[in-house]
Amino acid sequence: MRTRTLAGLLFLVVFTFFACSQEQPVEPQFGQEQPATLAKKSAEETAIQNMLDNVNAQLAAAGKDYVAAVVEYITPEDSDEIGRTVFFRNLGNKQLGHHFVPLDSRRAWSGPGSAITWINDTADGATSSGLTAATTAAAIRSAMATWEGVTCSTIPLNDLGDINFDLGVVQFLLGFGGVNGLAADITHAGFLPGAFFDAIVPGGSTFILGVTFTFIFVSGPDPTDIDNNGKLDTAFREIYYNDNFNWVINQNIPGFPDFDVETVALHEAGHGLSQAHFGTAFRDAGSGKLHFSPRAVMNAAYSGIQQSIAESDNGGHCSIWAHWPNN
Repeated sequence: MRTRTLAGLLFLVVFTFFACSQEQPVEPQFGQEQPATLAKKSAEETAIQNMLDNVNAQLAAAGKDYVAAVVEYITPEDSDEIGRTVFFRNLGNKQLGHHFVPLDSRRAWSGPGSAITWINDTADGATSSGLTAATTAAAIRSAMATWEGVTCSTIPLNDLGDINFDLGVVQFLLGFGGVNGLAADITHAGFLPGAFFDAIVPGGSTFILGVTFTFIFVSGPDPTDIDNNGKLDTAFREIYYNDNFNWVINQNIPGFPDFDVETVALHEAGHGLSQAHFGTAFRDAGSGKLHFSPRAVMNAAYSGIQQSIAESDNGGHCSIWAHWPNN
């Protein structure tokens, strides 16, 4: 069991898509940022974009028709990270929206029909904090079932099952196993060592809890929007969890930095299904406690166990998926 040294609450720092009910990201507001904080953010943004340059150069050399466009990650409170939006620097028109296209033949890994497929990598499914791959898989599957259960949407989430094979394009290109190939629209790529997160941004092993990568299709250097809906065409998404943290199941002990797998997976799966953050964040001047209005799964912070979606989460999901596959 890992020694518990991290603070409890998390900021969800976003390199994000579009907001739930609008075409703009909703980021936490914490007041005026200091010059040192802004300089740190600028340095981190540069490091992340350099990482994306490296990933996308390798994809281009391999003749792929997609690029890594957006990265989003969550951090512990004591890291002094603040939510923001960063895009890969060569996105052309820099549109904010990214969404799957129904019946997109380029997504051959989805198979026939209009389902969104997802898969779970159990080769990296066990955690150093003692959870087995079967245990984390069950929590992730429960999170995916929650989104599929939203009644306004007829989108089928096609569960391709647990695979004891080391998936992950990003980890492959950064030198941490994986494979430069695809198996699903959304891949839960497992719990990776801290060094993987340091490769995303220096020191990331200490402040990135989980990360989601969005890949979009390109034609030559330009992003595509083949259905002309004003959103760039999502190719696939990959979710990674940081094994440098203490992961638990259905446990919420005040004062201890334990992170519930299903809660984080539910939030990240929301991003995987094109939903962004929602709500306004503020701190109590006296206690320093972080509050969200309204509290929801898609808030930009981890605030304890949340395994059921709130009204705002439902509304955001329905605004995206209610008319699928008439996108």
